[in-house]
Amino acid sequence: MVRGWMVALLAGLMPVVALGKGVDEALVTRLKTEKKCQKCDLQATNWEGVDLSGAEVSGAFFLRGKMRGVNLVEAKLVWTNLEMTDLTEADLSRADLTGADLRSADLSRARLVKSYLYGANMAGAHAQGADLTDAFMKGVNLMGADLRGANLKGANLERAVLNDALLDGATWTDGRVCAAQSKGACR
Repeated sequence: MVRGWMVALLAGLMPVVALGKGVDEALVTRLKTEKKCQKCDLQATNWEGVDLSGAEVSGAFFLRGKMRGVNLVEAKLVWTNLEMTDLTEADLSRADLTGADLRSADLSRARLVKSYLYGANMAGAHAQGADLTDAFMKGVNLMGADLRGANLKGANLERAVLNDALLDGATWTDGRVCAAQSKGACR
């Protein structure tokens, strides 16, 4: 018997999710259909183009995943491991990323408008051109992050760690544009 989602998949209506080694296909199916999969091990899985808006995946493990262009609007990603994950052009607007591990993640041109990143670890993240307008980033670790050309207007960076963060051309919290060679602080 062919399941409904398989028919849609074969018809090209749903993006294909390529599984990482050892990833349980049932977890992927549950996440795509129910948009819930807390503490799931989904490492090295390709989710490109999948709609996970509103998904509840707190504590999930997406290490080295491919999530380019994924819709994660209003997703619950609390304490989720997204280390070294490709989130290029993903939409994480209004997502809850409290305590998320985004070390060395690629957030280039990603939308994180009004996202909640309290205590997230973004050390070494690549966020060139990312839109972090009005994001709550209190206590975020941005050590060595590449934020060149990012929009941080209205973002709350209270107690954020910015050591060695690249900020050339970034729009700062107060709306001014950071000068060339801005490193660790907007100049």
